[in-house]
Amino acid sequence: MALYAAVSILMLASPNGPTGSGPVAYVLFILVLQFAVIVWLLVGPLPDRKWQVVAFLVFGDVGLTSVILLDVPTSALIGTFLFALTGSMCTFFLGPRLLVAHLVFANLVIGYIGAAAYVEGLWGPWDAIAAVLVAGGATSGVPIFAQIAWSLVCEDARQSEIDPLTRMKNRRGLQNAVEDLWSVARGERLAFVLVLVDIDRFKSVNDRYGHDQGDAVIVLVADRLHGHLGKSGVVARTGGEEFVAVLVGEAEQLCELVLEVSGTLTDCSDPIPVTVSAGAVVIAPDSDAWTSGVDVVNDVTRAADSLMYRAKADGGNRTVLETM
Repeated sequence: MALYAAVSILMLASPNGPTGSGPVAYVLFILVLQFAVIVWLLVGPLPDRKWQVVAFLVFGDVGLTSVILLDVPTSALIGTFLFALTGSMCTFFLGPRLLVAHLVFANLVIGYIGAAAYVEGLWGPWDAIAAVLVAGGATSGVPIFAQIAWSLVCEDARQSEIDPLTRMKNRRGLQNAVEDLWSVARGERLAFVLVLVDIDRFKSVNDRYGHDQGDAVIVLVADRLHGHLGKSGVVARTGGEEFVAVLVGEAEQLCELVLEVSGTLTDCSDPIPVTVSAGAVVIAPDSDAWTSGVDVVNDVTRAADSLMYRAKADGGNRTVLETM
């Protein structure tokens, strides 16, 4: 925006810039708006809603276009290189659809300026075509390649949160989701439940049937666990034969789901029948634990782990649940 304001100032100072009270007043009006936006971005809250960022994009594109078109075409074409800035903003904050809309608008403006330069005799046809291609390539190439790179980075980031065996979230993915779930539960006064599930005597499965069959058991349990609890929150494989589910909802309903975990994941007709032990901690909407903030999740995790081992010590194939 500071660069856009600098262009407006230089336009006013240029002998080829706007003439007449109307055009000069218009550029001054845009300049005042640009400085107002700069002050807002420096001292006010940053835009945190999509419509605010879209408004910023429209103001940048339309404001820049309306100012540079008051200059001679040869100078106006130089100003179009600033379209690369708003294009990059689309890449990082708005997504590919609005990027395409921005690029179409920018290239129409560039094509118009090239045609005007040819009509006014400032360039020959080949010079005009070359100038349009260079300006269009520069203003489009930067955000397009940034979009490709950003998409690849985002995909890598998403894959880093996925367990490759079960395709559910891993420990990192779970940690990134917990804070959002905590905020939802607290904001809507819902129960927050953490469930830790472990396959009983899983080492004997690997020893007897081999690791490939052991992996198949893990995938089967993961699918059943996700089908049973996934609609109420996030389910993750945090290592080996251990799973963690973080749930948000009505306390009574979630407690019923959690107490059904052991029975739901166990089927004696499976090729390799296994049982699971689970420990669960429920933070009720009126619990004092909410005052400790999201950091209490670490305490809840340790408590659920202790309850899970209690379930194993009692013979396994059961769920132990406590409420805070």
